[in-house]
Amino acid sequence: MDVVSVAEAAEYLDVSPRRVRQLLVDELLVGRQLGREWAIERRSLEDLGRDRGLVGRPWRARSAWAVLAIAHGDSSGLSPLDRSRAGRRLAEHGLAGLVARLGARAELRRFYGHPSVLEALAVEPDVVSAGVSAAAEYGADIVASGFLEAYVPEERVAALVRQYGLDPDAERPNIVLRVVGDSVWPFAPEIAVAPRPVVAVDLLEADDERSRRAGAELAQLR
Repeated sequence: MDVVSVAEAAEYLDVSPRRVRQLLVDELLVGRQLGREWAIERRSLEDLGRDRGLVGRPWRARSAWAVLAIAHGDSSGLSPLDRSRAGRRLAEHGLAGLVARLGARAELRRFYGHPSVLEALAVEPDVVSAGVSAAAEYGADIVASGFLEAYVPEERVAALVRQYGLDPDAERPNIVLRVVGDSVWPFAPEIAVAPRPVVAVDLLEADDERSRRAGAELAQLR
C-alpha cells in the first residue's frame, strides 16, 4: 500500500497538518496510526484532493510555481505529490482557468525609476523579464517602451532600490517588480526571460484588454 505522512498530505491539500489530522479523525482520509504518526493512503489523499471544496486556503507560492513548472514541461524539481497535484489542476482547468489561484506566486511592488536606468536594471543578475517586458519574446504584439516588468527574489529588492534610486511612492510608476520569496525562487541563474506560461499568466492578470488577450493566446500554446 502506497502511503504518505501527515506533512506530505498537508502539502498536497494546501492545509495545515492539524487539518489533516482532523480529516483523518472525521474519516475523510484513510490512514492508520503508527505510534504518534499517521500513514495515510495516497489514493485516499488524491481522491480527497479532487473535491476542491475541501481545500482549505488559497494556493501558496510553492503550489503556484509547481503548476507553472508543469505547464512549462519541467517537473524535475517537484516531488511526486506536487507533480501529481499540479498536473491534475492543470488538466482540469487549463492555465487560463487557474490565473485567479496563482496570485501568491509573487508580490507586486511598483516603483518609478529614471528612464536611463531601466536597461541596466533589466540585465541585473536575478532580474527576470516578465509580463509586457517579455511578451515580444513569445510573439505577442506588445511593446513595453519605457517600462519594466520583472521577477526578482526578495533578498535582492532592497539593494536594487538603493542602487537605482527607485521611488516606491511615485504617482506614475514605470517599474513593476514581481517579488518572489527566496525559498521558492524558481529561475536558474542563466534565465533572463520568464518561461512562456509565466508570461501568459502575467498578461492575463493585466488591467488592459490587449494584454489579457495576448495572455490568453500564449496560455493556449504548447
